[in-house]
Amino acid sequence: MESYFHGKSVLVTGAAGFVGSHLCQRLAHEGARVVGADNLSFARPDRPASSPASVEMATIDLRQTDAMKALFERVKPDVVFHLAAIANPRTCKQDFPLAFDVNVLGTQNALRFAPPTARFVFMSSAAVYGAPEYLPIDEAHPRKGSDPYSVTKIMGEDLATCYQQNYARDLVIVRNFNSFGVGQTGDYIVPQLIRQALAERKIEIWDPRTVRDLMYIDNTIDALLVVASSGQKTIVNVGTGRGVSVGELAEAISKRFGGAIPVIDLKKKVLGSPALVSNNERLKSLSWTERVDFSEGVERTIEWTRGQLPAAPA
Repeated sequence: MESYFHGKSVLVTGAAGFVGSHLCQRLAHEGARVVGADNLSFARPDRPASSPASVEMATIDLRQTDAMKALFERVKPDVVFHLAAIANPRTCKQDFPLAFDVNVLGTQNALRFAPPTARFVFMSSAAVYGAPEYLPIDEAHPRKGSDPYSVTKIMGEDLATCYQQNYARDLVIVRNFNSFGVGQTGDYIVPQLIRQALAERKIEIWDPRTVRDLMYIDNTIDALLVVASSGQKTIVNVGTGRGVSVGELAEAISKRFGGAIPVIDLKKKVLGSPALVSNNERLKSLSWTERVDFSEGVERTIEWTRGQLPAAPA
């Protein structure tokens, strides 16, 4: 059966980042005409190797109104995946004006200039839920996130809903939980712990009780494509429905190295919610299934990270 995306013009913002780079690769494989937009401030370290030749990359900042308008007019996308954001909660807290400009005003520009008939996928975050009232968290859960990152994502969702309700936009909001895998770097929990194990021969964690719903990136991309092609005009959680504590994650990585890597609890307060686990029944109702399990995902991520650290021991 021919892919929903075959022959379509697709614009991906945040295309050089972790999720965006994987999404562009997959869309190109599905036969889409893909244009990626990114200012390269958070690009993958192995880029441009991560970008297929069939994907056109446009270096652009979401905050540049004239440039965004010109890009959308040139590309005339049938589908827009708006992924670009300052996505690290610590960075957002350190520079809230930057987070607001990119995550809120940048989202406004994407919504403003997208063709009225385009299918629009807004990538939000489970961080909007804040401290959960119950687990697993379904889409009806109140949005109680109060840290700068969560607040900008709540504002982005409200902008998207405004365009949907007032301008009849074909729009769906995705609340992503915690994706990990090949290409992810920085302060995100899985690559951070793996990099510590490889380079420092120890794993330091802030609070072992913190729980996250960890999904391997291939499964996240499957979910984005399923949601985009579903025609749903609602909110969809993207997660596995399974919680993993930071302590369990650290021990799993340590065991992968024969248990020789000590796990050190720094006993620090974690920014954001203490526990985020998705109720993903809505996603599963769209025929999504988890293809790559957690253990295999961790193994693939370890091998990729080892390649970024040539001297890392086995």
